[in-house]
Amino acid sequence: MKKTMRSLTALVLALCMVLALAACGGDGQGDAVKGTAKAADDIVNGDFEDTSTGKWVGWTKDDAAFNFRGVVSDEKINGVPMEKSGEYYFSGAKGGNPVMKGTLTSDVFKLGGNGFITFKIGAGKDPEKCYVEFIESDTDAVLAKVGNTDCDGMYIKDHLLTKVVDLSGSIGKKIYIRITDNDDGSDFAYINVDAFKVCQSDADVAAAQAEYEAQIDKYGEKPFVEDETATTIVNGGFEECDLESGVLTGWKLLDGSALTIANVVPTSQYYWTDRAVYGDGNYYLDGSNNGATPENLTGAIRSQKFTLAGDGYITFMMGAGNGGSYVALCDGNTDEELIKVTNDYFSDPALALTLLRMYMDASEYIGRVVYLKVVDANDGSSGGFAFINVDDFRVSLTADDVAALEVEQMEKIQNETYTSASYDDLTSLRNYYSNYPYPVPLQSLTITAYAANQVVDCGAVDVTSYLEGAAASFGSESVTDIAVTKVTTSDGAEITEGFDAVDMTVPGAYTVTYAASYEDRTAESSFSVIAMADHNSVANGGFESGNLAGWTVVAPDTWSVVEGQPAGVISAATYWDQGLPYNQAGDWHLDGWNNGIGEPESWSVRSTNFTLAGSDFISVRMGGAASAVRVYTADGTEIGYYKQTRFSDTNYPHLAQGGSWADMGTYVMDLSAHVGEELYIVLCDEIIDGGWAHAFFDEVVTYYETAPDVASLFDTVTDGHDPANPDDVPGEVQIPWQLAANLD
Repeated sequence: MKKTMRSLTALVLALCMVLALAACGGDGQGDAVKGTAKAADDIVNGDFEDTSTGKWVGWTKDDAAFNFRGVVSDEKINGVPMEKSGEYYFSGAKGGNPVMKGTLTSDVFKLGGNGFITFKIGAGKDPEKCYVEFIESDTDAVLAKVGNTDCDGMYIKDHLLTKVVDLSGSIGKKIYIRITDNDDGSDFAYINVDAFKVCQSDADVAAAQAEYEAQIDKYGEKPFVEDETATTIVNGGFEECDLESGVLTGWKLLDGSALTIANVVPTSQYYWTDRAVYGDGNYYLDGSNNGATPENLTGAIRSQKFTLAGDGYITFMMGAGNGGSYVALCDGNTDEELIKVTNDYFSDPALALTLLRMYMDASEYIGRVVYLKVVDANDGSSGGFAFINVDDFRVSLTADDVAALEVEQMEKIQNETYTSASYDDLTSLRNYYSNYPYPVPLQSLTITAYAANQVVDCGAVDVTSYLEGAAASFGSESVTDIAVTKVTTSDGAEITEGFDAVDMTVPGAYTVTYAASYEDRTAESSFSVIAMADHNSVANGGFESGNLAGWTVVAPDTWSVVEGQPAGVISAATYWDQGLPYNQAGDWHLDGWNNGIGEPESWSVRSTNFTLAGSDFISVRMGGAASAVRVYTADGTEIGYYKQTRFSDTNYPHLAQGGSWADMGTYVMDLSAHVGEELYIVLCDEIIDGGWAHAFFDEVVTYYETAPDVASLFDTVTDGHDPANPDDVPGEVQIPWQLAANLD
């Protein structure tokens, strides 16, 4: 009997020990909380420095918000400095999605010292939903509740601010701390915390209060000094911002956190790997900052007030701003928006983030006190590019100022040499400045109509005869001095004379350069002449002229035309940071991202006629989910319809793992039933359901002497890769040729 009782006692003691260990260790999410038999003498792990277990020590989480991965040592969060205590702190921005809710509760401890507790808090913009409570353990009475009433989302954001809590009336009591995140929004809807400490002396309290005041002075809103009698504004080009102190010199934050000092970036930085913004000066305000600022953020800033003078003209540069973003001239007394300018020239990808100079005629408000306002009111719900880029605000300009700046800007872009390999952005930008509705007639030599591309039979060609369609002007004056200056052959040789009988006996693409002259000014452009030795092939089937020479845009009429040339032919071999291959055959291909046509829309281009001969097979490289090829007889009868079948949005960005996006594969088509007939081809971007509704084409071959051995042919490309992963070294991938099925 005694042995049995001893065994039962041992079993009970063992069970108690197991329960005690479970209370202390649990699942690693927390330790003992209220109700623990013995309270700790101090806050356990109040500074979050104990990360040895990889789990919560001294704290218990409930629900999803307070994941342990939020215990970080980052010096900055969302671009702002974190005045952390020690090495680690908890960041709600790193610990989960902002919509997550939950609590984090400390172990019970006995309040000692002088009864004051200090801690640091950041974010938690809504203090009614994100807060810290100090609770008496025995009664669950809330002794104090502290929210981050300083977080305005403009100046004070993620910063860890020091707070002081007076619990001196509860010295000796057992208490615990509960941190609550009950905000499922997106505007700083999380909480950052650090350094929960019990003060031992009045000096500790005074030091904490002084630290808080210093932080508010450092990070909070600064006095905004302005002289509304001035006729100019300060820092219109964002060149004078103090990036270290965080002061957006000359500009006042009105709302939100989308437009802050963190978005003042160098004009030299590229976006999308190799895209230039073509801004003014050394800095501009970038509402996205290459993705560092989330697109769902909104906000507004304004310039200093000024009295509009001169002839009332205002100019600035704007990029992106796809809906819900704009620049406004506002009344300095009533805040009424007098003039509102949106980026109606936005075009993805040709002019997506590129800074475009715009002009505002505010002459009716001369003498009035006004200010300029930049607004990002797009939270992303209405589509991408939900931000705005701006630069170089100039006010109170005269008509002469505007006339000089118009010419300066035009000549700057005409003389620009850098352009992206992925997108024909510089050509699109030149087209923008050539067609912008200037408030003062542009006093610049401009080609206003362009010579068209030509397709000819090989032989001696009079290229001067093709200038009949070209025209130029200087301001309102017509310019008639237009002449050919050189002809460049496909192998790069230059012909500088004899333009009435250029030797084009060698088939290929010839580039004819011509110039308009006025006094000491010249303006150049060019067109292509495709010389054909026979009519068994389409003209410019590989787009190696660098343009759509030989091809006719069938639809739509919104196809982007730049300097007389339909856009869309580019030289990039890869796209995006992942180095994804296009698999273009030569130096150029037709790219559906670059013709100004939106993804949901369709488009098509038609080839020249050809006579089917040889083996009666033809081939086309095509990629993208929306690409298709249609073949017609010369009278317009459709005889073939073929679609791209390789597209697969999986295992991005690796073709070797079955993915396929803009990469083109070679599709071979059997037209043997139409040998000897005159045909033409139409390359199509069709309307499809879902994303990736783009089309890409290259290497249209309409003559094979012998039938291609489709089963053994393939194109070799370098696979895509993750640039953030140094171990992801791209290898080679083979894209097999396919015999295309006629769906007609």
